[in-house]
Amino acid sequence: MPEMPIPQDYNRFVEPVEDEQNLEGNESVFEIFDEDSDVEELPDGSAIVKLDEMKGPEDNPDFYENLAEKIDSWELDKIALKYLDLIEKDKQAREERDKQYEEGLRRTGLGHDAPGGAQFMGASKVVHPVMAEACVDFAARAIKELFPPDGPVKTKIIGEVTEQKVEVAERKRDYMNWQLTEQIEEYRDEQEQMLTQLPLGGSQFLKLWYDEQKKRPCAEFVPIDNVYLPFASGNFYTASRVTEVQDITQEEFELRVKSKLYKDVDLYVTSQSPDETKPQKANDKIEGRSSKSDNIDGVRRVFHIFTWLELEDDNYCKGERAPYILMIDENESSVIGLYRNWEDGDDTYTKLDWLIEFKFIPWRGAYAIGLPHLIGGLSAALTGALRALLDSAHINTAPTMLKLKGAKISGQSTTIEPTQVS
Repeated sequence: MPEMPIPQDYNRFVEPVEDEQNLEGNESVFEIFDEDSDVEELPDGSAIVKLDEMKGPEDNPDFYENLAEKIDSWELDKIALKYLDLIEKDKQAREERDKQYEEGLRRTGLGHDAPGGAQFMGASKVVHPVMAEACVDFAARAIKELFPPDGPVKTKIIGEVTEQKVEVAERKRDYMNWQLTEQIEEYRDEQEQMLTQLPLGGSQFLKLWYDEQKKRPCAEFVPIDNVYLPFASGNFYTASRVTEVQDITQEEFELRVKSKLYKDVDLYVTSQSPDETKPQKANDKIEGRSSKSDNIDGVRRVFHIFTWLELEDDNYCKGERAPYILMIDENESSVIGLYRNWEDGDDTYTKLDWLIEFKFIPWRGAYAIGLPHLIGGLSAALTGALRALLDSAHINTAPTMLKLKGAKISGQSTTIEPTQVS
């Protein structure tokens, strides 16, 4: 246990003892309130109070263990089947949302597949840049506010401002700015990626956690199409369950098993890649990627579910409703990880949040709205008008002809496309 000198205002911890035999001159004797504290008196009359240290993962490893290793497999299989069914329903409930996100990506024109337009040979496929320009402009303005050159962390002292408080606040500010600018080297890149997608998806997420292998905090952008919420949820942070979809390679899966994050199970290695969402497919066209039929990297899907459970086998909550992180492998339909999601010693079982939600325009439900909702129709109209103008000019200047049915030439009516007549 660490040794801590008694502070100057230690009178609030002690109480005078009126004993004439123990009083010499102006000296006073005090009695410590905390009976569990260990007090060591020093020759100069001061004392050192040894307080109990706050417990962490190394002091109480049982609290942070993987419960999937302890709980009966039959009980875990029942939980896995229940939540896989719920995940499928949550996925179906947000299909329309994915269509809106997909349409927003397509209307940027970056993937050369914006909807609409004429279909004849030589028809214009130009796209008005209003959607893409709005996304770039928003991201450029937002990153300057969220990540200024001096760092994103600022100080704010509540109450009386003293020199000591200012020094403490500045030390914390400098340390956190060093973390976000130097230690977490991917933080700015992930945040910029999130900001470019925020206007299209309406809501996006940034995940923060501590990586035991890297020995530092880490950050990762999580798109909205990889986060499922129940249909009845009205707020992200109060939802009864939040499912994060993770598509990881076989190598990454084995590393997580080796680090004890996942339970070691007999894996069924499949050659089929997990199904992509509609926004993922639209994004692949923008990036110029094409999916392969053979899954050479062994990509598999794992669900990380932040939910509430009542586990009779958990001695820390004694069957009460408490927050947990449930990890399910889709291929095996089995629980590979189950962790307590509250602080050790917290009797209120307050849920810990690992995903940070960012909203473009907050709306009534759990999902915010974005540019496809606001100017999706305007973007389609501008693109359609621009294509019609160019197609009209092309048709009026291109040599073509029309063969009508019933003329001296036999056969049906035929329209000769532009560029087919020389």
